[in-house]
Amino acid sequence: MSETTILELRQKNSTDIERNGIYTTNLETPIQIEEGDQVNVKAIYLDTSESSAGLISLEDPVDIDMEIALYIQNYNYDQKYTTNITNTQEELRQYPNLTTPSGRTPADRGDNAIWWLAQHQENNSDLVWGVLKCKLILLPGVTEIKKITIQFKYLPTGAGGVPTIFPLNLPNTKQDKFPPGLVYDLGFLASGDGDGANVILLTIPEDLFAAGIGAVEWEQYEEIKDRGDTIFNLQRFPLKFTIPSGDYTPGELADIMTIEMSNIEKLGNVDDLYDNKAATTPSTKTQWPAMNPFLTTILKNDRDLQLLAASEGVSLGQAFVNATDYVTPSGANLSGTFYMSYNITGMKGEFDIGGGGTFNPSLDKYIGGNQVGLIFNQSTNKLEFNLHFPIYVNPSAVGNNDAVPGVLYNAIENDAPEFIAVPTQMPLRYSGAAFTKLEPADFWERKLGFENFCIAEVHNAKCHYPTAGDNIPNQNNSFTIQAADGVNITGAFPSLDVGVIKSGTKYSTPPTADIETDSVTSISNPAIWSINSTKTFNNSVAAEGYFLVDVSPNFNQNLIGGAGSGQNSKSTQSIVNRYYTQNSFTSDQGAGSINYTHTGAPEMLSNFQVRVLNPDRSAVDPTILQDKNTVFVEVIKPKKEN
Repeated sequence: MSETTILELRQKNSTDIERNGIYTTNLETPIQIEEGDQVNVKAIYLDTSESSAGLISLEDPVDIDMEIALYIQNYNYDQKYTTNITNTQEELRQYPNLTTPSGRTPADRGDNAIWWLAQHQENNSDLVWGVLKCKLILLPGVTEIKKITIQFKYLPTGAGGVPTIFPLNLPNTKQDKFPPGLVYDLGFLASGDGDGANVILLTIPEDLFAAGIGAVEWEQYEEIKDRGDTIFNLQRFPLKFTIPSGDYTPGELADIMTIEMSNIEKLGNVDDLYDNKAATTPSTKTQWPAMNPFLTTILKNDRDLQLLAASEGVSLGQAFVNATDYVTPSGANLSGTFYMSYNITGMKGEFDIGGGGTFNPSLDKYIGGNQVGLIFNQSTNKLEFNLHFPIYVNPSAVGNNDAVPGVLYNAIENDAPEFIAVPTQMPLRYSGAAFTKLEPADFWERKLGFENFCIAEVHNAKCHYPTAGDNIPNQNNSFTIQAADGVNITGAFPSLDVGVIKSGTKYSTPPTADIETDSVTSISNPAIWSINSTKTFNNSVAAEGYFLVDVSPNFNQNLIGGAGSGQNSKSTQSIVNRYYTQNSFTSDQGAGSINYTHTGAPEMLSNFQVRVLNPDRSAVDPTILQDKNTVFVEVIKPKKEN
C-alpha cells in the first residue's frame, strides 16, 4: 500500500509570474519527501487556446479607443469646375502658398502625392511648446536597447484638441548604432505653462528597465512657439466602442470590428440635404451624406471647423498638407512645406442662385475611406486592415453605378520640380485613412498581432503662409508623416497586371495618356495592398512536436542533449506531445513524465518553479501560450513496514 498526495501548480493561483508558462507556485502546506518516496508529474494542461484553436479569448470586455487621420491622393482629378454663373473654368483645388511662375499654374495637374487633412490656426498663446527631442538614460552597463515603444501623452495646441499619445518606436539597437548622445527626434506641439510643456511619460519604469533604459528626459529640448505664427495640426477623428467578453474566431472578431468601423450612420443620421436639421433621437442633429469618423466631406469638415471655431472664439481653416516625403532633384526636402485647400466659397456659392441652397452643392467631395474594416484572410490565416477609398473605373455607362476599383496612369506636368513635390508613383486610391491611436495596446499587439502601424505627425517643417516668400514662420509650424503602403496605409496593389488593358484589341498595347487633353488610362484592379497582422491564426502546423516542462528546484533529473546543443537539463520533469491538443488545451496525462525516486536525507517541498519551454529551451512565444496553465505533481509515499 502507498499514500498519494496531488500538488496543484496552477499559474492562475501563483503570485510570481514571469510570463505565461513561467511561474512559481508556493504550496499552502509544505510536504516532506523521504527515502523511497516517488515524485512525478501526474498531468499537464497547457493553455494553447489562441494558437491551436485559432480562438481569441477576451476574459473581460475590451474598450476600443482609436483615432483616425484622413488624406487624399492629389492626382489629376477634380482640379477644376465650371461655374453656373459665368460658365468659366475655376480652380477647385487651390494652392495659396504657391504663385505663378514659381508654383503651380492652371495647367498643372496634381502631383499624385498624399496630402493629409489638417486644420490651421494662428497661435494666439504664449504657452505653446514644441517638444523637439528626448534623451535616453541607459542603465549601467547596457550596450543594447531592446525593442520598445515609449509613449508620451500631451494636449495638442489646436482648437478642439483632446489628450493625444505620441509613440516613439525603437527597434533592437546595439551600441554602435546609438544616435549621438542617445537623443531621438520627437517633434510634437503641446500646450503648457510658463515652465514648459505639459507632457506625461506613459511607459512604466518596469518596461523601460526591461529595454535597458533607466530614464527618459525631454525638458531640455522644449521650445516655446512664437505668437502670431500660423500652426498646422493634423486633424484626428475619434472612434470608441466595446467588444464584449468571450471567445471569438478571428473571422467573428473581424466582423464585429468592421461593423463598428464602417457603419455610415455611426455618428448620426445621414441625408442628401446638407445641414438639414431633423428631429432625431437623441436630440436634433445635423445630417450629411456620411456620419462616420473614417469618411467625411470637404464641406462637412469645413462646417465642423467653423462651428468649433465659433465655440472657442478662434479662427480655423481647412488645409491639406504635403506631409509625405519629397526630396527635390537638388536634395532639398520639401515635405510639409506646402498646403492646398478647396474653393469653399465657390463650392457653396454655385448653389446660392435663387436662395437657400448654400449647403447642397454637387461639387462637394469625400475625404477618407469607404473600404474600411478588418478581414480574416483564410489563405494566410492572418487579419488584414483595409483603410482606403478606391479609384473607380470602367463603368458601362454614366449612371449605371457599376464602376469597379482600379488604378490610373496619370499624366503629370510640372515645370518646377524644385518647388513642389512631384512623385512618380501612380495613384493607388482616391483617398484614405490611417490610425493615429489604437488602444488598448495589449489587445492590438498581443491578441491581434498589429504592432507600430499608427502614424505620427512630426512638427519639423515650415509651411509658408499665406504665400511663398511672405510671412514665413520663424519656427517649425508644420509636420511630416512617414506613410507607406501595406505598413500604415492601404490601396490598390500595383502588380504587373495593372498595366495591361483588358481589351480584345488593346491588351498588347501599353497604356498612354495625353497631358494636353487631360486624358488618362484607367484599368480595373481588384488586388489590395492591405496591412497584415504579424500573428498567424488557426495554424495547425506546429514548428516543433513537443514542449519541455521544467519543475524545480527540489528534485532533479538529467536530460542530456546532442553534442554541441547545450540542451542539458537537470530539472525537466515532463515532455508534452503537441499532438494531444483538444478544446484549446494541450495536455499530457503522465505519459511524458519522468519519474523521480528520492534518496538521502528528507527534504521539504514548499515551492515549485514551472517553466514551459520550446525544445531548444527558449521561452514559448506569448502568442502561443496563454495563462490557464496547470501542472499536477504526484507524491507517492510507500507504506512503511512496522
